[in-house]
Amino acid sequence: MTRARQNLIEEVISQLEDAGFSMSSRCDVRPSCFDLVAKKNDRLVLVKILANIDALTKEDAIALQLVAQFFNATPLIVGIKNRRGDLEEGVVYKRYGVSTIAPPSLDCVIRENDLPHEFIQRGGRFVAIDGAMLKEVRLSRRLTKKELADCVQVSARAILAYEKDEMDVSTEVAGRLEEVLETDLTIPVDVLSKPQVQKPLAQHPNPVTISDLEIRVNEFFERLGMNVLWTDRAPFQVAAKEEGPPLMSGVGSLKSWALKKRMEIIKSVSDVSESNAVIIVEEGRAEENVSDLAVIRQLELDEIEKPNELRRIISERST
Repeated sequence: MTRARQNLIEEVISQLEDAGFSMSSRCDVRPSCFDLVAKKNDRLVLVKILANIDALTKEDAIALQLVAQFFNATPLIVGIKNRRGDLEEGVVYKRYGVSTIAPPSLDCVIRENDLPHEFIQRGGRFVAIDGAMLKEVRLSRRLTKKELADCVQVSARAILAYEKDEMDVSTEVAGRLEEVLETDLTIPVDVLSKPQVQKPLAQHPNPVTISDLEIRVNEFFERLGMNVLWTDRAPFQVAAKEEGPPLMSGVGSLKSWALKKRMEIIKSVSDVSESNAVIIVEEGRAEENVSDLAVIRQLELDEIEKPNELRRIISERST
């Protein structure tokens, strides 16, 4: 890890702590689509921290959004620069659909609720506007869509899309709309809101690398009627839920160094996200809990018939 990224992580942790967020320990397993899990009240945030935001891969961005959606959380990236230079304060950068901001912007959002108004993504600089307000004011001025479009130098089809919130509005066009209509139309970008991500919740292990134990675990959760999310980019390997917070699990052998390293992180993430956690291991003798995490042996899976039985076992073995 570079010194710049280390300093950035420490800065972000300090900002979140000062703003009253509870936080997980650092998710320093690789690969991982997030570095921290932070929560305040009912707001859960998965934070990825990068000195240069261009280092974010598409695979990590998709994984981050999928995990965030599954946990009803907000995905957020905090960074210092991109290939063009330092990130601007008060501006949101979109990376594969994920909101990305600089540390000063994060501080303004979480301490003062001072939200950015502009976002930058491929194609230029944009703002969000209140489409319903735009239509209401246009009609009150007795302007047709074509007449308003001619005034602001766009098409009538674009005005219709703006009113339906179906198209991003460039900063320049938004300025012209507000000038012509003499009305404030822009609305702030709430980077901590939960975006609607159109991805399937059910994700299965990679069929090329899937183990027999992972097959059994997947069948087990599906038999209980739970939605299942597999990922190779988080401290846990699989999450499952029926309703409410998901259950997260590490899968493998207690002799595995990789699984042992993940256990304390899984415990920390589960505590902050208020989710249950369990380690599912291969056959053989095993303790009932390790690092305060419940352990269930592979052969026990067939004996568990309902999600509430699973929750009871986890509760008993976690104490």
